[in-house]
Formats: sequence, structure tokens, C-alpha cells
Amino acid sequence: MTKDSSPSHKYIVSDDPYLSGKLVDYLPKINANIISLADFFSLDLESSQTISKVLFYLSRYELEKSHIEIHQYLKTHSLVMSSFLIRAPIEYTGFQSLSIEEDLFFTNVPDDAPTIFLVKAIVNAFTSLQMIVDKFELQKRINISTNEISKLTRIGISLANEKDFTKLLRDILTSAREISNSDSGSLYLVEKDEKGNPRNLRFKISALDLNSDEFILPINKKSIAGYVAYTGKQLNIPNVYELSDKEEFHFNSEFDKMSNYYSKSMLVVPMKDHHDEVVGVIQLINRKKNFHTKLSLEQMKTNLVLDYDKYSEDLVMAVAGQAAVAIQNNNLVHEIETLFEGFVTASVSAIESRDPTTSGHSFRVAQYTVGLAEAVNSIETGRFKDIQFSHSQIKEIRYASLLHDFGKVGVREKVLVKAKKLEDYELDLIRWRFHFILKDVEAKLSHKKIEYLKKHGNKGYTEFEKSIQLEYELEKEKLHEMVHVISQSNEPSILEEGNSHFLEEISKLSYETTDGGQISLLQPREFSFLSIRKGSLDFEERREIESHVEHTFQFLSKIPWTRELKMVPSIAHGHHEKLNGSGYPRGLTAVEIPVQAKMMAIADIFDALTDKDRPYKKAVPLERAFDILKMEVRDQHIDGDLLDVFIQNKVYEKILSKRLES
Repeated sequence: MTKDSSPSHKYIVSDDPYLSGKLVDYLPKINANIISLADFFSLDLESSQTISKVLFYLSRYELEKSHIEIHQYLKTHSLVMSSFLIRAPIEYTGFQSLSIEEDLFFTNVPDDAPTIFLVKAIVNAFTSLQMIVDKFELQKRINISTNEISKLTRIGISLANEKDFTKLLRDILTSAREISNSDSGSLYLVEKDEKGNPRNLRFKISALDLNSDEFILPINKKSIAGYVAYTGKQLNIPNVYELSDKEEFHFNSEFDKMSNYYSKSMLVVPMKDHHDEVVGVIQLINRKKNFHTKLSLEQMKTNLVLDYDKYSEDLVMAVAGQAAVAIQNNNLVHEIETLFEGFVTASVSAIESRDPTTSGHSFRVAQYTVGLAEAVNSIETGRFKDIQFSHSQIKEIRYASLLHDFGKVGVREKVLVKAKKLEDYELDLIRWRFHFILKDVEAKLSHKKIEYLKKHGNKGYTEFEKSIQLEYELEKEKLHEMVHVISQSNEPSILEEGNSHFLEEISKLSYETTDGGQISLLQPREFSFLSIRKGSLDFEERREIESHVEHTFQFLSKIPWTRELKMVPSIAHGHHEKLNGSGYPRGLTAVEIPVQAKMMAIADIFDALTDKDRPYKKAVPLERAFDILKMEVRDQHIDGDLLDVFIQNKVYEKILSKRLES
């Protein structure tokens, strides 16, 4: 066996003992190691991870004897590219019946062929092998590039769709590590001051410990990550422990000591937005051959840790660019959500400022409804087992609940805040009317006294005066009783039957004044309002109040809701509908009302019952509120199963406790 000193992975496997002598003058050109078949089988050609080109120059007899063993070897060694020159006459075709693939046979070379013919055959065979290897390498590169492009596409889609910011950062770091085969890594974000200038670099996440506490680095050239953030340039360091003193940055080995790790090769790249401003830094550590291989501490100190090549840099920079866009988009979405949240809160506050007695109602209804939705999510059996509200749907429920009364901006304030059947000035007018009548009665009786004195003098006047006084007291008492009944009837509570009849009698009475005029004790409009059986609103006013639901729907329908929030108008539209179709504004039945609106209806009624005392009603105790809600169930107004979930899960408890504490 003879070996060339060249490191080339080219071998001529031969059973010709004189081959080395024949080729001695041509070996530098051929640049291959000549070995026997036995030596070939003992070679370890896989460990180098490099393709070896092997030319078999064997006699027909050796080939026919060893073809099965050769075939088995080639079958199990994927990095060996081979071709066969057969020491046999040109017309030999016996190789066709052997187990070796026919396309591996290059040509026959008779033993008596000139040496130059043999040399040309060997050179041509190796050239053919090299072409096959080049084709294989090219296809490998194409496959790798295609795979990496596919990875980058998947990464881009994944990052673009991720809404959870913490998970987004983890995905960015994992994607950068995976595409570069990095063992570890960290991610930092740039923080800005009030003027929008970079202030510091905040460590957010590490591949070694995702729960690491955040810390701050100054943006300057002293640290590796700080240098990249400051300059906007990437750093590719083969070995961080072999940095010279010439660099402006230095490696802090304390992290390795604390985490029992050994950082060697490092690639640190900036994440830049579309303004070319650095928004963060990705720091990758210890490139390895296979991403899924776990390196031990000792292995990290060996050549199993590779340098980051230019291709890795390009791939990671592509990920960093996508990451910067994803972070910027996420921040933009967060800012928009914060802006919208502020708009919703301001809108609700504006609505409730029109009626201070219901202050906080919309916020509490939102809390109750969201709490009920989350309770439904936890149910695994029964009617609601298949209902699962996503995070976006919970947000949708919350916004619908917060804005469910927004349409009250379209209701006149005098109707919206009307506490009693008559306005204060209207009741005062009635009282002054009765006061005037009493004074007029007093004037009439005084006139009677004067006429008596003119006709009869003092004779019997004392007795006459007593009778006049008695008449006055009776009239006064009668008028006071009427005013009392009118005042009682003005309250929004249920009108008593007796008062209703008395009101009707009063409305028929009129009084003739001393100048001959007629005064109705109650005007038709006053009687109409005072005769309201329950509450403070007449039919038209109640219709105006109820119209707030339609106003809400019309207003919310004009907002270009995102796909995740498109149900907000419909949910808010249905919160006053009843299961039996007697609700408003559309008279929907149970199957037509969204379950979210059914939940809000329970929350709305519960808060109205348990809210602090209002001018027109008292807050009811918790058990009484449940009794009223159960009556609503019996009347087929609200969903009994949802009410059971509301009560059993004590959805109300946390909110009521806070109100009691305050």
C-alpha cells in the first residue's frame, strides 16, 4: 500500500501489486492514495463528514469474488462516491450479473493496455466522479437554501401572527438559534426616554433560563451587546475568551460562572426597524453542527463548537430584520389597543357623567359579564361544555359590556336622569296652585266675615267666626291631603290602588276663584304622569330610554372593528332582549340572542338591583337580588342555566367586596 501525502479524499483500490510502479510518474497529477481492498474496508471514511471519491481498479476475478462485500460496504457508507475500472478484456460483460449497480462501471482496461491508456482512464474516471460530487454538493446547497428560505418564511409568518409579546420574544430567539444552530443566546431590547432617544438596553430573555430577572445595560461600546446597540454593527467573535485588548468591548465571564456554562463562538446582531434604528440585539452563542445536539460543558471547549460563517450571519440578519418588524408591529398594535382602551374608558366616563347616580355601572357590568364568560369556559359537562371563549372573544365581550349603554348620549338628559314622575318645578307648580287655592278660600271666608259684620254687627259674630274657621280648617285639610297624595304618587314606586282612584277624583275637580275664574286642580298632563303605575317614565319617555339600545348599535356599527371584535355591536344590541321575545328593541327569542348578550343581561340586571341607593330606588340585599333574578327566569326573561353559573361561581363576589371596602 502506498499513500500520497496529500489530504485529498481520493482512493484507488486495487489488487494489482504493480500499480504503484506503473503510476509512479503520474501520482502527483492523479493525487490519490493507492490501497488494497482489505485496507479499504478498514478505513473510517464517515467521521470526516466529507465525501470520498473511490476508484476500484480490480481484476474480474477479484470483483466477482468480492462484489457482495463491496456492495454492502457502499450501501452503508453514504459519503463514498465510487466508480469501477475492471482489469479485463474490452468485451467483458460479466459485471452485469453482479450485485453492484451497473451505472458504477466506468470501463474495462486490459492488463496489456499501455500505461498511458490506464492513466487516462483513471483521470477520466476521477473527473466523472468529481462531476457527480459537484452535482451532489450543488443539489445539497440548493436543498439547504430551499430549506433555509422555507424556515425564514415560516419564521416571518409566525412572528407576524404572534400577539403575545413575551412569546414573540421567545420565538425570535428560538428562531435565530435554530437557523444558526446556536446552543444558546439572549435577547435585549432598546428602551427610549421621553424624547424618544435610546436610553439603555434591557435584557429580556435567555435560552438558558427563560425566567431570568431583567437587567439593564448601558448603550455604549464597553459590553458586546451594548457595542452592537450603539454602533448598529454585527459582531462575529470566534472565541470570546481570546479577545485581545485592542477591542473597545469586553466579554463578561460572570454569566458563564453563574450558569455553569462556557461561551466560545458568538454572533451578535442588531434588530433594526424601517428607519434603520436599532430596536434590540440578538446575541447567539456556540454554533454547533446540529441544533438538537446537547453539548456538555467540556464539549463546549472543543472544536465541536464552530465559528459562525458568513452564511449563518446572513440568515441571522434576515431573522433579525423580521424580528424588528414584528416587535415594531407588536408595539404599534399595543399602542393602538392602549389608545382604543383610553377612548372606550373616556366614552364610558362621558356617558356616566350625564347620570352620576349610575356611576360605575358600565365598568361593573363588564366585570360581571367577563367573569361569567370565564366561568363558562371552565365548564366541562352539560349545556355549556362546548362553549369556549378565546382571549379575543373575552376582550370582545368586555368592550361590548363597557359600551352597552353608549346610546344614552342620544337620550334627552331630562328623561335620562328623571328620578320622579314630575319634574321638581312641575310639582312646585301644583303645590303653589293648591297654596293659591287655600289663600283664595281664606279670602272668600274673610269676605264672608266682613259681610256678616256689615249686616249684623257684633251680635253672634263669635259663633259665626268659629263656624267660618271650622270651614277653613276642613278645606285646608282636604287640600293638604290632596297635595300629600299627589306627592306620594309622584314617587317612582308602584302606584297604590287607593291613590290611583283619588288622583282620578282630583283630576275631575276644579275651583272657582273670587274673580270668577276656573282652576283645574290637576292638569291632564300632570294627571297622566302621576297615574304611571310603576317607575317615573310615561310610554313615550320609556320608548326614548329604550331607544338607547338602537343608538348604541348604530354608533358601534360605524366603528371599523377588527375581525376579533366584529361581534361587539351585536352583543351590545341584544342585552335588553328576553328569551320569550318580549324584550327590545327587536323582540328576539332565545335562539336568536347571542349567548354573550344573555350573559350581559344577567350582569346588567344584577348591578341595577345591588347598586348603591339611587334617588328612585333602594339597593336590595344579595339574596333578594337572586330571588328577583330567579323570577326573571320563571318569566322566561333571562337564561336560568347562566344564572346558576353566575351564582354558583360567585362571579359577583370580588366586585361586591371591593365596593363594600370602598
